[in-house]
Amino acid sequence: MNKRMLIVTHGDLGKTIIEVSGKIIGEIKDECLTSLSNEGLSTLELADKIRAVIEKHPDSYFIIATDFPGGSCFIASKKIASSSMQISTVSGLNISMVLSFLTKKDLYSEYQLTEIIKTDGNRAIVS
Repeated sequence: MNKRMLIVTHGDLGKTIIEVSGKIIGEIKDECLTSLSNEGLSTLELADKIRAVIEKHPDSYFIIATDFPGGSCFIASKKIASSSMQISTVSGLNISMVLSFLTKKDLYSEYQLTEIIKTDGNRAIVS
């Protein structure tokens, strides 16, 4: 099963994180990363956009990453994820999570990968 990460954020944050990740890791050759912005969308409209992306790839497992818990991106993503065992969610998006996904997506199962992404994202927060 193909693994994909759908990044759902406020504004252009997701698009920017993907661009920066490509600068760090090198060109991202496959289309395993997609970003959506909530700009100008209600939570319901955003959920519809998320659903449309996922429906284009019925053979894929999606990890939906959102910028922070509780916002419209998070609420819409959780709503969609609750309807399928082929979708998981993580929140608190940072570049380490995206790099972890890119470098480990072919090494681990879907469920292990989600947990590793969360662990790596937490590990990146230091003081």
